[in-house]
Amino acid sequence: MKKTTLGLIILWLVFLLFAAAYFFIEQQFFQLLSVWASGLAIFLLIKNKFPSVKYIIISVSFSLAVSLCYLAISFNLGTFIFQFLTTGLPTFLCSLAIFSVMEKCGGFFLIHKNADGRLGIAISLLIAILTGAVLSFINYLLMKSNGQIDFAITLQRLVIVLSPAIYEELVCRAIFMAFCIYIFGPAPTKFQIFTMWFMMTFPHTLSHHQNLFATLILCVLFGLPFALLQKKRDIFSAMVSHGLIDAVRFVIFGIGI
Repeated sequence: MKKTTLGLIILWLVFLLFAAAYFFIEQQFFQLLSVWASGLAIFLLIKNKFPSVKYIIISVSFSLAVSLCYLAISFNLGTFIFQFLTTGLPTFLCSLAIFSVMEKCGGFFLIHKNADGRLGIAISLLIAILTGAVLSFINYLLMKSNGQIDFAITLQRLVIVLSPAIYEELVCRAIFMAFCIYIFGPAPTKFQIFTMWFMMTFPHTLSHHQNLFATLILCVLFGLPFALLQKKRDIFSAMVSHGLIDAVRFVIFGIGI
C-alpha cells in the first residue's frame, strides 16, 4: 500500500474516532485534538527532521507566548505548568513540524514572500485586518443575542488572544495542512485536496462541541476563511485575523463567553 493511501486512510480513521467523542464527551475537547495534532507533528518530525535554527527559535517563542498568556488571568505556577502541557508543548511540536515541512516541501508560508519582500508583512497585515474586521462583525451579530455585553479594554482580555491566535491556528489547523502536503505530494487528487480543507476546518470546529448545525455554520463562516488565509496567503495573516476577532469578542463580551 502506498504511503499516500495509507496516510489518507489513517487520517480519516482517526477523524472518525475523534468525531465519536462528540457523542460521548459533554464539553469542549481541545485536549483530544492536541493529542492528535501532536501525533501528526511527531510523525512529520521523524520523517523530515527539525527545521532550521531560525524556525526552532520561532517555535519556542510561540510555545512560550501560548503558555504565558494565561498568567494574565491567573498568576501562579500551576496555571503555567498546566497550560504548557496542554497548549504550549503541542504548539512547540506542531510549530517544529509545520516549519520543517514548509522548508522541505513548500506549499505555504509563515509570512508570504512577495516580489518586494518588504511588502510581505504589510500586505498580510492588511488582508488579516480586513478579514478580521468583517468576521468580527459577523461574530458580534451571532453573539449579541446570547451574550450579555460586558465591554472593557483590559490587559487580560487582550493578552489572552495569543492562545487562539497561535495555538488554534498551528495545532488545530496548520499541522493538518502540513501533514497533507507531505503525504499527498505536489499533485494531490481532488479527494486529497478535499481532505486537506476538511481537516483544516471541521475537527477544530467540532472541538467546541456545539450542535451539528452550529458546527457547520461556524466551520463555513470562520474555519474556512482561516484555512484559506493559511493556504492562499500565509499562516501569519490567519493568526492576526483570528486574534483580532477574539480581541473584539473578549473586549465586548468578556473572556468567559
